[in-house]
Amino acid sequence: MSRAISFRRNRAALRGLARRFARSRRGVAAIEFAFVLPIMLTAYFGIVEVAQGVMIDRKVTDLNRALGDLTAQGTSISDTEMSNIFDAAQTIMAPFTSVAPKMAVVSVVIDSSGVAKVCWSAQRNSAVPKRGDTVALPDNLKIASTSLIMATASYDYTPLGYLVTKTITLGNTPIYMRPRVGKTGGTGNIEQVERASVAMCPLYN
Repeated sequence: MSRAISFRRNRAALRGLARRFARSRRGVAAIEFAFVLPIMLTAYFGIVEVAQGVMIDRKVTDLNRALGDLTAQGTSISDTEMSNIFDAAQTIMAPFTSVAPKMAVVSVVIDSSGVAKVCWSAQRNSAVPKRGDTVALPDNLKIASTSLIMATASYDYTPLGYLVTKTITLGNTPIYMRPRVGKTGGTGNIEQVERASVAMCPLYN
């Protein structure tokens, strides 16, 4: 009988130890989780920041191409048509519309000497060179007596602040397109996209 009682007591003691051990392990797990949770959250939000930044960067690239392509398709573009081009291109940024993108379009004319200058420019939320300013172009685009459309778009992306805390400018790399159905004019009879009410180039007065 005493052995049976002793066995039951030992078994109860073992169960108590097991319960205390389980509670202890749960406590350790809770402490470990408390340490790991901030790291997990930082990693998660960091992934979200990077993914969103990549998406916006792709949209800015598409926006830039649209700006150049829509403008290069014109023969003569009025102020209203230029505004419509900006409006149409900007829709590409949806749903990232909380920040207005910076957009610029410049018609560059290369004269017979190979000097590239601004004929006209248009912008929305951006700075642009003025008429007659010299433009630095890649060597393969410096073809005398030709013109091109230079489009530039950028977006100021502000991450959530978990990994990157400062605003990043995405895009801001110009693309170049030749006029599709340009108009021949200016003193060099160069094919170019005309801007209504602006003298064709190379004549920069």
